[in-house]
Amino acid sequence: MTREETVDQFFDSVNESYDALLDAVKSANDRGYRISRKLIDDVEQAQRDTFDLGRRFATSPADVAGLSANVVRSLTDAQSRTLGLARQLLDEVSDSGREARDTARKLIEANRGAGQAAIEATRSTVKRAAPVVEQAVNGVRARTTRKAAGTTKKSS
Repeated sequence: MTREETVDQFFDSVNESYDALLDAVKSANDRGYRISRKLIDDVEQAQRDTFDLGRRFATSPADVAGLSANVVRSLTDAQSRTLGLARQLLDEVSDSGREARDTARKLIEANRGAGQAAIEATRSTVKRAAPVVEQAVNGVRARTTRKAAGTTKKSS
């Protein structure tokens, strides 16, 4: 693999990990919005139902049977909305867990790719630098040997 390909692979892998994190944040934001929207809609409906009950009672205070039926229907509707919200929360939590696993998998794969590219770049650099380093070490070794030989001759 050429150096340019290795650099491209590394940055592509890093970009993939950022994309995975960004997608996870966007999904969490969408989930939060859906839950908030459902809660707001349910509160608005409960408010309208309560208002309607008050209006019916004010217009017909003697109609106890009708009022009782309306109260039971309103309570049943409120329970249904509450169960719907709970079901949506559970669905969102389930989706969140699945998305967290997918994000973790994507991050691991991207980091593996970045790691492999970094290893390849290091190998390539070491292979290119090895002859230069070896030449420098041999030059130092030769000078050291000559100095040591010169010092030994002077001592004799």
